[in-house]
Amino acid sequence: MHIAPFRPRCGRLLAAVSALLAVLAPVVVAAPPDGGLAGGAGAFDPLASITAALGSPVRVDARLEAGAAGPVLVVTATLEEGWHLYSVDQKPGGPQATRISVAADSPLRPAGPFRPDLPPERRTIRDVPGWEGLVVEEHSGTVTWRAPLARNPAGTATEVLGGVSLQLCRENACTPPETKPFTAGPVTAALAAAAAALPAAVDGSPSTTASAGAAMSAASAAGGGAAEPAARGLSLPVALLMGLVGGLILNLMPCVLPVLGLKLMSFAQQSGRARQEIFQLNLWYCAGLYAVFFVLATASVAANLGLAGSNLAWGEQFTSAGFNIAMAAIVFAFALSFLGIWELPIPGFIGERAGRVHAQEGPLASFLKGVLSTVLATPCSGPFLGPVFGFTLTQPTAVTYAVFGAIATGMALPYLLVGLLPGLVKFLPKPGAWMETLKEVLGFVMLGTVVFLFTFLQHDWFVPTFALLVGIWAACWWIGKGQEAGGGTISFSRWAQAGAIVATVGTLAFMFLGPVQSVIPWEPFSKERLAELRRRGTTVLVDFSADWCMTCKYNLATAIETSRVKAEIEKNDVVPLLADWTDGSPEIKQMLESLQSKSIPVLAVFPGASGGDAAPEPIVLRDLITESQVLSAIRAAGPSRPATAEIRAAANPLPAGGH
Repeated sequence: MHIAPFRPRCGRLLAAVSALLAVLAPVVVAAPPDGGLAGGAGAFDPLASITAALGSPVRVDARLEAGAAGPVLVVTATLEEGWHLYSVDQKPGGPQATRISVAADSPLRPAGPFRPDLPPERRTIRDVPGWEGLVVEEHSGTVTWRAPLARNPAGTATEVLGGVSLQLCRENACTPPETKPFTAGPVTAALAAAAAALPAAVDGSPSTTASAGAAMSAASAAGGGAAEPAARGLSLPVALLMGLVGGLILNLMPCVLPVLGLKLMSFAQQSGRARQEIFQLNLWYCAGLYAVFFVLATASVAANLGLAGSNLAWGEQFTSAGFNIAMAAIVFAFALSFLGIWELPIPGFIGERAGRVHAQEGPLASFLKGVLSTVLATPCSGPFLGPVFGFTLTQPTAVTYAVFGAIATGMALPYLLVGLLPGLVKFLPKPGAWMETLKEVLGFVMLGTVVFLFTFLQHDWFVPTFALLVGIWAACWWIGKGQEAGGGTISFSRWAQAGAIVATVGTLAFMFLGPVQSVIPWEPFSKERLAELRRRGTTVLVDFSADWCMTCKYNLATAIETSRVKAEIEKNDVVPLLADWTDGSPEIKQMLESLQSKSIPVLAVFPGASGGDAAPEPIVLRDLITESQVLSAIRAAGPSRPATAEIRAAANPLPAGGH
């Protein structure tokens, strides 16, 4: 689809952008100057109405109990499946340890450290750069901590107020550290009397902080304790300054270099254009930057209030396989355009094919360059940005937008300066053949970016994603051939044909080469397990397969992994075993030879035997098979004797994509 330039509407759109910035400016300026929580019930938050209806991956509760030696504070964190947090004794240098604090004005304060009811699970990090050899201590499911309490002479509240500072992680992503408030109580007369008999808690206890009390008070004032304790040690002016500097440094991150090279080329092209036009083009580039940052800010605000149950961390979209595959496809298509395979139909975005005059950069090209550079920058978190993003986790909406706006301003600053002072680019050589060479060099840099994106993918996605890129390559080549024949323009049908190439290759790649979710509960094959099941009279189905066997993949998808086969397996109490020969196995090879086979695919069904009867010979299906053949083999083998449910997948399933 050809995308027309914006020139006829440039003035109107610039006016609209200016008006938008004028509307946003007072909102940002009106942010609380202290960088704290919006105190008072009248604080405006446009998303506050949805907070109560949305959840979080963790729920924190607290209660008071009467212990043998006095009152005890019991704090419980309940995590959703797949999430974990770290122990209170987690060593520094890695993920954040859990910290439990009690407000300074609580009537009771901890007289000792918090200890979990069950010890954390310990494991050693092997594959995370910088953390190699680090021992992490993790809690999952439900974890409960207990600490003895003593009276607090300075306590004025009627309940014990506090917060749990924690960091949540799952297999391939972590949320930024956050603090969950809790309230325990009220303190009954019996508990107060038990505490009064004990020595008073010593000030400065590591589990008691004045800031926790201030945060709890602010939360109560805002209505119901929904807000979290304010971030400590960072004020709004400092956060804005750090965001400005961090955004400026983002321009030097490796992720941004390809687009930065494009911007240098556009600076060279602008050398002969009017000052007002140069300034407008750089404003469009900056508008692309701001657009992405304000989208991220909106997502962050919504997530902080509970949307989708988790916070959206900087770069967290790169934990999604779908996002990484889409980004790899887009960047690869851009790289092919850089290398002259085809022309992106946006004047001035990349430049024309070798030997042709470069098109002038337009507003749309400038805007999209700003968008692309910001999206590519998100995997890189430069200096100063870590504390700044952490600061926004507990801030009101206006403060979050102000901080993200400061980061965007820092990243846009060089381009704003060049727009205001066009003489700064006089040191660049005049447009010429060097730009074509630089464009092609940047194409290889973009291919390096694709390799970088592959490092975010799980290995199961490598092959189908690579196949998708080959399809994109073929489609771009087809478009480029049409552009050569048509003088740079091609028909809609040519675009449709290219789209069909990508859709067909991508669908087939992810259908047959990607990971699959098994409908049959496979167990790993071993000769010992097979012998044990046959001794019990169990009917066993064994699929001999491998990742490099395309016929095996086809059989699995069309003849074995079907709802009818699954129903027949369950009906006859058949135990399915998967003999995965991907990496070679002498045991599997010997088993194949015993079945008079030296190649795969092979599907063998071993009938069950009753009592002391001799085990019947297996039913063997080789090469390409059909669903009806598999069903017939299972029915011919018959049910397990005696019929006992031996299907173990619920207890020990294979991971998806293990075929």
